Amino acid sequence: MAKKPAKKKPAAKSKPAKKPIKKAPAKPSKKPAGKSKAPAKAKPSKSIGTGFVAGMSPVSTGSGPGPAQIGAEIVAAFNQGTGDEVAQKYWSPQVVSCEGVGVGLQWGGKDAVLAKNADWMSKHTFLGGAAEGPFVGSTGFAIKFAIHVKVNETGQEIHMNEVGVYTVQDGKIVREEFMYGN
Repeated sequence: MAKKPAKKKPAAKSKPAKKPIKKAPAKPSKKPAGKSKAPAKAKPSKSIGTGFVAGMSPVSTGSGPGPAQIGAEIVAAFNQGTGDEVAQKYWSPQVVSCEGVGVGLQWGGKDAVLAKNADWMSKHTFLGGAAEGPFVGSTGFAIKFAIHVKVNETGQEIHMNEVGVYTVQDGKIVREEFMYGN
């Protein structure tokens, strides 16, 4: 009689062989030789309010009148014909006044700026003008000027457009820069 074939036992489920974990090839170091410690990461600054992120900080012009107040007073006074006097009221003793393209000079100190203005006014007759603004920023303001003058030497009338950019610190103008247009 023939033997019955032996029953095959069901094969036990075998676990798949673990594949060895491949490590990424080492990247060449960009560190100079001899330095083994990585530089410490900068800690982010504390949040200063909703919507602020690390690295941001508040801006202040210090104590005294701010850019909006000073700028508004200068615009109102200029449009009434007395703008220079109000600007002088707010100049720091160390104010710097910088004239734009074609002049490319700056004057330092209140006395020097007064002399610059007096010299310009001696050569021109003011016929009218208007000021727009102020356009207020964090550290200062800008004013757009349209000026009509006569050159005393030639009698030629000139219409000038310029923007004055003013920096304020502790209630005083510490810098003014005039940028000319056409």
